[in-house]
Amino acid sequence: MFVGSLYAPNGVGGAERTVQTIAEEAVRRGHEAAVISLAPDGVARSGELNGVRTYYVPLANVHYPFSPVPRGAVRRALWHAIDAYNPWMARRVGRILDREQPEVLQTGNLLGFSAAVWHAARRRSIPVVQMLHDYYMGCGNSSMFKNGENCTRQCTACRVFTAPRRAMSDIPEAVISLSARLLERVEGTGMFAHVPKKAIIHGASDLVAAPQAPCAARLAGQLTVGYLGRLESTKGLEFMLDGLAQTPQVRVLLAGKGADEYVNGLQQRYAAAPNIEFLGFTKPADLFARIDLLIVPSVWEEPLGRVIYEAYAHGLPSIVMRSGGMPEIVEEGVTGFVVRPGDAEQLSALVRRLAADWNGEAYRQACLVKSEEFKVERLIERYEEVWMFARERQVARQ
Repeated sequence: MFVGSLYAPNGVGGAERTVQTIAEEAVRRGHEAAVISLAPDGVARSGELNGVRTYYVPLANVHYPFSPVPRGAVRRALWHAIDAYNPWMARRVGRILDREQPEVLQTGNLLGFSAAVWHAARRRSIPVVQMLHDYYMGCGNSSMFKNGENCTRQCTACRVFTAPRRAMSDIPEAVISLSARLLERVEGTGMFAHVPKKAIIHGASDLVAAPQAPCAARLAGQLTVGYLGRLESTKGLEFMLDGLAQTPQVRVLLAGKGADEYVNGLQQRYAAAPNIEFLGFTKPADLFARIDLLIVPSVWEEPLGRVIYEAYAHGLPSIVMRSGGMPEIVEEGVTGFVVRPGDAEQLSALVRRLAADWNGEAYRQACLVKSEEFKVERLIERYEEVWMFARERQVARQ
């Protein structure tokens, strides 16, 4: 059984796609799988999606955390206080655990559920595996990023709100992390000090390799680079565009949406740069068909960046920042390049060099080979190994 804040058809982020990919592959391999997630409309329901049993549970808190409606400081503080340890959500999950009686419970993003879910599992002698997708375990806003900078240490507020998670963090039998850097930062907040097994598994993809032919602009002698994701300041868009606006020989396509005020400001700021184009919401495959190179310019320490290996499956290399988990899945000069976050000059110089001497076929072949490492068919055995470890530890206690 999997527990996470969102799940299809409600989840659209990388964490939700990863869990769905793992759960459906587990079913294909003969396991039974079920998922518990939040009900955005507050209506409890259950069903089945692609062979996975699904339970959508109403949230017991003062507001739904993924609503675009702004909340006042007092209401947000109350929400976090309840989410520090939410016994109401633990009881709701517990009733489903009693019905399903899973052999292993894998928890993921617990925003809204809280780590009280671990207690619900332990009371029923169900072993827990915690999968880390973000910094929720050590940070109130799940990002360890504040006032435009990555947090170098846990702030007082986060230390208070995450105290229950820290106190219970030895309940899981194992921890899976999307990257070594993510695990390192979460452990740095005092989490999982005595958990016996920790594994780094770089996500899971169900994408079939779909190599792209050189895009039309490339055939005309112009390198095209692209960005795919939410348009917001933490993504490093300003420094990326500052550098590339001065590189007219390179075409820049930005795919994604964001807050109207922010996006309008970006468009006005770079209106004079004819090589920069804002596409709005665009399907990944549609963007990948139009670019030669992906740029992931995040200034915050992204845990991984699923879009990187999605691009690999299309034969596209990436430029990523030397922060978070992204450098762990990029082979410098082979499947991509790593630059200092926020360094517009270094990024611009690299892109100019690549535009002058682009070896697209070599990158394409290397990326297609690299994409095989992230296929769920190859990674599922590593997840199974962790689940079996947790199960055997629990059995040994009984």
